[in-house]
Amino acid sequence: MKEGIYVYSEAEEHFGVPWNLSIVRNEQHFGIYLYCSIKKTEKWRIEAERDLKLIAVTGKVRSGNLRNPFGNSEGEVLNWGFPGFITWDELIKDYVIDDSVTVEARVKILKMTGIEKKKLRNFDESTEEFSDVILIVEDQKFFVLRLFLASKSTFFKSLFMDKSEKLPEYTLSDAKSKDFQNFLELFYGESSLDESTIAGILHLADAYDAKLAVQKCEEFLMENSEKTVKEKLKLAHRYKLKNLKIKCLSKITTAAEIRSVLSHDASEMDPSVVGALLQKSLSLIP
Repeated sequence: MKEGIYVYSEAEEHFGVPWNLSIVRNEQHFGIYLYCSIKKTEKWRIEAERDLKLIAVTGKVRSGNLRNPFGNSEGEVLNWGFPGFITWDELIKDYVIDDSVTVEARVKILKMTGIEKKKLRNFDESTEEFSDVILIVEDQKFFVLRLFLASKSTFFKSLFMDKSEKLPEYTLSDAKSKDFQNFLELFYGESSLDESTIAGILHLADAYDAKLAVQKCEEFLMENSEKTVKEKLKLAHRYKLKNLKIKCLSKITTAAEIRSVLSHDASEMDPSVVGALLQKSLSLIP
């Protein structure tokens, strides 16, 4: 690496936002930066916890973290990092193997404003030619196929009993258009499940009795979600996700973990979970 020349990783998109890393040799130091590569003139802001790490094959790790926001307003930044993360000599000695170094960034997004999730599939007027029904959510029209939705949801099967010749419109209350967009994307085979969409999709999947969508949501929560065990148990109770509940309980093995999932509001907790936690706590008494 030449002095002062930045080397960039390929961009990766998470939550509709492109991210990439860069490294630089800087006056006998090694610098690491995380970039939020949003190209927007409108105001946007991302509040996040960030952790940058150097990882050696021996298991040795050097990390640095911060929590100031990304954004395009005064006082906010598009990139964040450390120009002198580690000395060059220490980097070569402890972290470089075969002329390569492993750099990792972990980002926990706390709040996003001014950023819309990119649509994975269009359900607007451009698909009208291939649609036979219009669903209206918050005044937004979704052009879809009755047969497809009815085959996957008893709610829609009942709703579409009227087989009129004219392209019918149905207004769906108690739903948000963003959540419905994500729900339809999942229905049509797109990978729309992530930490920001799971709650809205699961709510609609349960309300519309879309069993396959509920199953996919449960699988995401079990295998991919980084929500806390307490949050997962709440969702398992609210939507009767038995497999998720069993997996969460299996991970609770200490008194501290039992305390971490208890809620001050008893209505939020499944009585069977309370009973299981009581049994676990009794087993921990010497």
